[in-house]
Amino acid sequence: MVLDGNGPLYDQIKRVLARNVISGHWVSGQQIPTEMELVRVFQASRMTVNRALRELVAEGVLTRTRGAGTYVADRKGQSPILEIRAIDRDIRARGHRHDSDIITYNTVAADATLATRFGLTPGVPLCHFVCLHREEDIPVQIEDRWVNLAAAPNFARQDFKDITAAAWLLANAPYSDARHLIEAIAADNKTAKLLDIAYGAPCLVLHRRTWFHGTPITVAKFTHPGESYQLGGHFAPQHPSDG
Repeated sequence: MVLDGNGPLYDQIKRVLARNVISGHWVSGQQIPTEMELVRVFQASRMTVNRALRELVAEGVLTRTRGAGTYVADRKGQSPILEIRAIDRDIRARGHRHDSDIITYNTVAADATLATRFGLTPGVPLCHFVCLHREEDIPVQIEDRWVNLAAAPNFARQDFKDITAAAWLLANAPYSDARHLIEAIAADNKTAKLLDIAYGAPCLVLHRRTWFHGTPITVAKFTHPGESYQLGGHFAPQHPSDG
């Protein structure tokens, strides 16, 4: 369990512990290391570790039982309508070849508009990443992503030759909350050129925002050719009904 060096120590510990839960390394009902074990692992005071644990309990990530220890909270009731997955894995699961070209990859200070979209203060460092994904040499997605470097500081240091941005983020900056919005648009000149479709052709756009317990991670837009792509998801209500 490695700290990222970002912000107060209790917050770093909190992120490491929550990441173990969100990534599935610790499963629902599993007992986590004791407070004293975590003190030794992180070389932190007991008060600091206790604060991280208390906040995770308050957020529903962990549960504590007096005299019995700390456990991963039951998360069975959470069922996302659209699961977040890396596009290269979906393509390879279909037995097809994936390749991509990075179009934009730079770090900027958030202007007022970007800061508002993230819910952050203007001037904070963000990474802008734009990539074209292809399936069997056919363009299938334009990934246009802004990343909060406070939540994923190493994102701007990757070359993304052997891993996609989505796969890297899922492994290194897992999310606890996500919001999706889907819309249909007509391709402008730039979109048409990248996706190799006609100007004005229908496109399907997925807007996604992710957070890690209140801290924004990404604001992203994924554009797909409408005639050859579809989005699907599965939703199971917690209490089945006739409606």
